[in-house]
Amino acid sequence: MGFFGKILVLAIVIAAAWFGYRWWQRLQSGQLERPRNPAPAPRNDPPPPPKPVDDMRACPVCGDFVAVNARRCERPTCPRG
Repeated sequence: MGFFGKILVLAIVIAAAWFGYRWWQRLQSGQLERPRNPAPAPRNDPPPPPKPVDDMRACPVCGDFVAVNARRCERPTCPRG
């Protein structure tokens, strides 16, 4: 095989690679353009109601903050009786 034969084979290999690449790109773009299932619509549920909040006061004996409507604790000096 002479010099021109090698050039011809090289040109055929380059052309095959180029056309194969273009074919692959068309194949990939065709897959991307295919219709997909639509995303589910966002839910517009109202937020849950806020939880009730208890007022806190400092205990006159120990200084800890306790809920106003809390029951008596286990300390013998609890002012809640």
